[in-house]
Amino acid sequence: MPESPRRAKTKKILSPDDWIDAATDLLISKSIDAVRVESLARELGITVGSFYYHFKDRNDLLSKLLKRWHERTTTQVLRTFEGRVFSAEEVLDEVLALPFHGLTARRAAMIEFAIRAWSRRDDMARQAVREVDQQRLTYYTQGFLDMGFGKTEANNRAFTLYSFQLAQSLLWDLNDDKARKKQLNFTKELLLAPRQK
Repeated sequence: MPESPRRAKTKKILSPDDWIDAATDLLISKSIDAVRVESLARELGITVGSFYYHFKDRNDLLSKLLKRWHERTTTQVLRTFEGRVFSAEEVLDEVLALPFHGLTARRAAMIEFAIRAWSRRDDMARQAVREVDQQRLTYYTQGFLDMGFGKTEANNRAFTLYSFQLAQSLLWDLNDDKARKKQLNFTKELLLAPRQK
């Protein structure tokens, strides 16, 4: 039976990003196991067939979700810093402050930890996390090298900086803004201080 003209007009047209957003929401609220084509179609109120207009299969969707996470949380952020004139210390201020950027940062942290949980049992996710970690650490290490620290020192300080960021995202509810600001300032001083012999 053909659809009525009224019903045909109200048909949803979804983009690949709509599917990726829905998949990300399920990943955060449940787990990677819940991210199924049928579940997504139900959540979006659309037929399963429209999924295959944008994606080859579930794996294709998951691959694109990981690619978008990498692009938005790492590649774009680093490109922003590289495109502006900052002193090394100003870049450090900005990088240290990333976990504190309000609701956007909270959402990013939820996605980050959901993907890291997924990566513990999936090679594709594990590889994506490894690439992101390496890209971030390489960038941070270069920043400390630019400040004049030796290679070993730069590597160690980059790792400390990255650990601070991840810990702040994980322990968000532990402190208020005032305590977090003090921790940020303390960490900055620690990272910039010359090593005691």
